[in-house]
Amino acid sequence: MQKPAVGLIVVIMSLGTINFANATYVIRLKNGNEYVTTRYWQEGSQILFDTYGGIFGVDRAFVGKIEKTDQVIKIATVADQEPSEKNQAINKDSSKEPGRKASDAEANPSAPKAENDPIMKEFNEIKTISQSLDGMLTSELLTLSNRLTALKKKLQLEGKTNDYLREFGAIHDMGDAVEDVLKIRR
Repeated sequence: MQKPAVGLIVVIMSLGTINFANATYVIRLKNGNEYVTTRYWQEGSQILFDTYGGIFGVDRAFVGKIEKTDQVIKIATVADQEPSEKNQAINKDSSKEPGRKASDAEANPSAPKAENDPIMKEFNEIKTISQSLDGMLTSELLTLSNRLTALKKKLQLEGKTNDYLREFGAIHDMGDAVEDVLKIRR
């Protein structure tokens, strides 16, 4: 009777060592950026995933591969961090290449961008135009929608979505507003 008891103890001890943690995925973009998440899904041509306490999306064409990893990785959320830790996490995340120093915009995404920055010039011009959507002709709304899409693609293709996260979100919101006005007119 002692042999079955020993076998039972071995089985119970083995079960205790199994890791029941959630799966972790590394989303590797073609431009070299990487994102770590516990959940991802596809909607249309976008790969959406949970990261930094929110949901982020990347066009499927920009994703190199998605790998499941067994490594234990703590996924930091903005709410979990003290203000000084937030800047350190942003610096660590943006400087994946050895010896690469994070720019001021990367270190502090809320920092004002340079006035001569062409992306900010385009963003501010579009933002000003989008404040008068109701008075615009349908053709003007379609042109504005195309400009918004072009600016989003430019940020994605140049790998600058992390540098302009707030602007990227605002571009998305402006696009939604344009679509709402166009739906009303149809």
